Amino acid sequence: MTEEEKESAAAYMKLHDDVKQLIVDVVFQELQNYESPLQNHIAARIVYSQQFKNEVKNVIKGQMEKY
Repeated sequence: MTEEEKESAAAYMKLHDDVKQLIVDVVFQELQNYESPLQNHIAARIVYSQQFKNEVKNVIKGQMEKY
């Protein structure tokens, strides 16, 4: 591998890592904003789902049975 190819590969890997970090940062910021469409979608699909409610009930019931 030539020096130019090594530099090109290193630049590509750096760009890939930078883009991945940018995506993580944007998603994190959106999740911190309670009015964002992403946060609202997650809440509607996960937090308010029947499966989630059932899991919470099971955890509470399990905790109460311990004491």
